[in-house]
Amino acid sequence: MTNIVTPRVRLLAHTKIDEKAISEWMSIQDASTDAETLLTMAGRNCYRSFHRPNSKTYDDADYLRRTLGDQGHWSIAEHATATLYFTGVSRAFLTELTRHRHLSFSVESQRFINANDANVVMPPAMRYLDEDSKEKFLWRVDENIIDYKDAQATLAHLSKKERNEAARALLPNCVETRMVVTGNLRAWHEVIERRTQPDADAEMQEVMRLAAQELHTVSPIIFPKENTNE
Repeated sequence: MTNIVTPRVRLLAHTKIDEKAISEWMSIQDASTDAETLLTMAGRNCYRSFHRPNSKTYDDADYLRRTLGDQGHWSIAEHATATLYFTGVSRAFLTELTRHRHLSFSVESQRFINANDANVVMPPAMRYLDEDSKEKFLWRVDENIIDYKDAQATLAHLSKKERNEAARALLPNCVETRMVVTGNLRAWHEVIERRTQPDADAEMQEVMRLAAQELHTVSPIIFPKENTNE
């Protein structure tokens, strides 16, 4: 029986500041994350307002809410990045996510990795069907994987890479893929904001909410908890 997996998103890396270097120009506030400190410095550099002359935006949180939210100056958010590891997501999800050009991808290769024991991602809508309907869906997926194995056997005279790249044409879109994805915080914010809307792909909505939860630790100002559906 095919193994069903659920999506998971893990934060692998994110921007870290050099506190000594930044402190030459601007004091560092304890409440700010490294990313928020860097964004604040980038913004304040434009006007040499490192001394925080406006009491209303003295705190980095207030400054960023005004600059990003009220004024829409998102360019400063491009200075900080975060890298996420996506597992338990489908090839269909990959197709959707790669439409966002400002993200960088390293994706599990179906040419080099044998999919004989591929995991399957159940589409969100399928999860609410009766057991008989779900079994029929999984049976069809199993049939596709059997066809994949048969194609590999037929192409046994070729190298592993050549066999896999031909046989993968028979794999369904619900086969699991894993990917490392890096983006600046502006790019992540735009992706999450758009892909959690009701008209977005259902799997994208689910996974992007998980991504927002991970990114909350990088910048609670940009990715507040109320937007993560925790």
